[in-house]
Amino acid sequence: MPWTDSVVRDVLPNGLTLLVQRDTSVPVVAVVTHVKAGYFDEPDRWAGISHVLEHMYFKGAAQLGPGALARETQRLGGYLNASTSYDRTLYYAVVPADGDGLERAVRLHADALTGLKLDPDELGRELEVIIQEAKRKLDTPAAVTVETLYELLFAAHRMRRWRIGTEAGLRALTAADVRAYYESRYAPDRVIVALTGNLDPEAALALGHRIYGNWQRPAAAIEPGPVEPDGRVAAIRVLRGDVERPLAAIGWRTVGPNDADTPALDVAAAVLGSGRASWLTTAIRVPGLASAVGASHFNAGDVGVFDVSLTSQVDRVEPAMRRAVGLVETLAGQGPDPVQLERVRALFATYWARRLESADGRATLLAEQEALGTYRRAETYRAALDAVTADDVRRVAARWLPRDAVGAVAYVPRAAESCLADLAWPPSEAAPPPSPLAPARRSAAVRASGGDETRVDGVHVVRWPGVDLVLRRRPGTGVIALGAYLPGLPGQETPANAGISRLLIRSALRGADGQSIEQLATAAELLGGAVGTVANVDGVGVTLAVHTAAARDGMALLRTILERPTLTPDDVMREAGLQADDAARRRDDMFSHPVEAVIRAAFGADAYGLDALGEPEIVRAIDADALRDWHAAALQRRALVVVVGDLEPQALRDAGAVFADWRGTDGAVTAQAKWAGARHLEERAKAQTALAMAFPAPPAGSDDRYGHAVLASLLSGLAGRLFDELREQRALAYTVHATPWLRRRAGAVLTYIATSPEREDEARTAMLDVLGAVADGPLPDEELDRARAYAAGLIAIRRQHAHAVAGDLADAWIEDRLDQFAAEEPRRRAVTVADLRRIARAAFDPACRAEYVVRGTGGGR
Repeated sequence: MPWTDSVVRDVLPNGLTLLVQRDTSVPVVAVVTHVKAGYFDEPDRWAGISHVLEHMYFKGAAQLGPGALARETQRLGGYLNASTSYDRTLYYAVVPADGDGLERAVRLHADALTGLKLDPDELGRELEVIIQEAKRKLDTPAAVTVETLYELLFAAHRMRRWRIGTEAGLRALTAADVRAYYESRYAPDRVIVALTGNLDPEAALALGHRIYGNWQRPAAAIEPGPVEPDGRVAAIRVLRGDVERPLAAIGWRTVGPNDADTPALDVAAAVLGSGRASWLTTAIRVPGLASAVGASHFNAGDVGVFDVSLTSQVDRVEPAMRRAVGLVETLAGQGPDPVQLERVRALFATYWARRLESADGRATLLAEQEALGTYRRAETYRAALDAVTADDVRRVAARWLPRDAVGAVAYVPRAAESCLADLAWPPSEAAPPPSPLAPARRSAAVRASGGDETRVDGVHVVRWPGVDLVLRRRPGTGVIALGAYLPGLPGQETPANAGISRLLIRSALRGADGQSIEQLATAAELLGGAVGTVANVDGVGVTLAVHTAAARDGMALLRTILERPTLTPDDVMREAGLQADDAARRRDDMFSHPVEAVIRAAFGADAYGLDALGEPEIVRAIDADALRDWHAAALQRRALVVVVGDLEPQALRDAGAVFADWRGTDGAVTAQAKWAGARHLEERAKAQTALAMAFPAPPAGSDDRYGHAVLASLLSGLAGRLFDELREQRALAYTVHATPWLRRRAGAVLTYIATSPEREDEARTAMLDVLGAVADGPLPDEELDRARAYAAGLIAIRRQHAHAVAGDLADAWIEDRLDQFAAEEPRRRAVTVADLRRIARAAFDPACRAEYVVRGTGGGR
């Protein structure tokens, strides 16, 4: 039976559409409000106003004061957020299903939807926050590159505009403007409300009628945007700025989501760019022309963009771009081979199944499809994807992706004076297609019995001589999440070989047991997933999500990769070069770079203070002999295998038994990491300054982990103290938060804020003041109750996903706290005021902090 058959749809007399579906496999309910209004609905004088209104949704309504929507949702133990796109704005909340959570969440969102106050003072403060967000976007090279491509491809359509708006345009918006946009676009006939999860459908439908039925707002005429003229011309634009590695985006104008050619264009994008067996990966990333490459087909309204994106080096970005365009030409000339199509269909099946794992994923999908015509499109469009043939792909590629209509944007370092200076289309180099795919041979699976098995609250642990198997059932998804790990390996690294564990796991994907990179990738993707890698301070591993029938084959493939990698000199050299590029490229990320750098500053010479990617020059110097020696040592370690998903425990155990005869031993326990607490400053030509701080905390196995989770909920999120003081009251930043970073041998509390360079000192002082107040200031019962509920509720929300459960189980085993896995929610609810004060006093000594600042000196585009 199609899964959409259980959806209940009703259109209220006022025009609002209700969608309701029950899913008893999750302990939560989701409320998704889909408003058919976005960037396409903005006249030029209001560019960015859709996103402004999204922010104001949280700033007060008829029954709610500013911030109350976030606070009340957290009090329910729930999570909420929003997003704005070209043709829609989404607001969504996920709350525990017990009690009256659904009704309270619906009432909260209905109040915001129908009765926004749009106070001018609140708007003024929020505009300053949005301007900080716009500056952050200017400091994000990938965003600049892609949106510049849209500007290049479209001559008149609203798709060409910088969608968040400009600082000058945002400052010109008035409360009357926002009110006019709200009252004309937020009308019942433009709204879809989807309610899903562990609910009673009849009661949920009645609730929707009762709460939304009296909302009356007449439909308004909306000024249409300009129509894109016919005709396309090839063009290229080169941007220069403070970037470590060049980025490029290559694109073509296509069609909207309801066009008959869209399914074939989506398949074409997957053939080119989805998974490790894709054409772009095998022809561009594998030989080292780019460290990252992908393709997508994005569409909204009446238009679409087919794009290829890549990150490369100065001397390789041009040949990488030429080869990418050549591959598109080849696709138009001969289409994909049969195994490629089979691979893409398997990937799509798993992707759509994973969208249905969570209540909010299901609700968002239903509303999205209803906005395009009918929620049943979720089934019919999936069927259309499966029906796409090689001839269909060839036809749409020839029609929509011709050489004479390609646009390209390259964002290169300022010093790269000659890079791409003379590049013009059409490209001179045609690209041959990758060799046709053939299914890889399957490794023999080991069948094993015995093993010591224990069970604690739904978690099964089977202990064999050299491996521990941890498994848990997650019904209702059709997905199995697999993971195989070597705990402790990165802890043996030194400054002379930092990054070698990650290089090992990445290089292993290039070939194993006589199979090539293409064969390994094809084997995984025919099972429904692409192999992922995990590499952090406490271990490395490989992961894979597959359909239920493929659990054993998937686990056998992971063992092959871990146990028998080929590690040829050429493969290691190429992967080392790509990893070095990734290490350099990360410096362009104004969030992850300072956050990871402050962890290194916190732990200094300890292995926790090493860069997991490694310094570029060190990684490039690691050769195949060194990596084989490291692998030989890795094989001596006791392994961890995790299996989570939609099978009975015995079937999950059978999949994990592939590893039963692994012969590793427990590694030596390394002493607790020592705190260094260093401070560093880096200057960049950026529009913002990013400030990251780290404060000492206990290891993950400490009972204080629960208090740290509650502390993070009290400080962060849309209702947290940092959000309120630094963002809402002072408008210092768009992004500000604090989070625990707890690992096996030590921990830290990390804080982050990105602000205007001239406000750096104010941001630092305000951050320290807020943190210090937790130790010595008032902690009202209401605030603590809300933080506890939110921290506990996040567990149920996160664990809707099989891969999240698998990751949490792996962390719990590695950190020696697996027996507390099921107790995470109640232990968070039991945290007291005294616990929080003690934890805060132990952590937030300003003199002990580590700090890393990326100071913007002006710039951004």
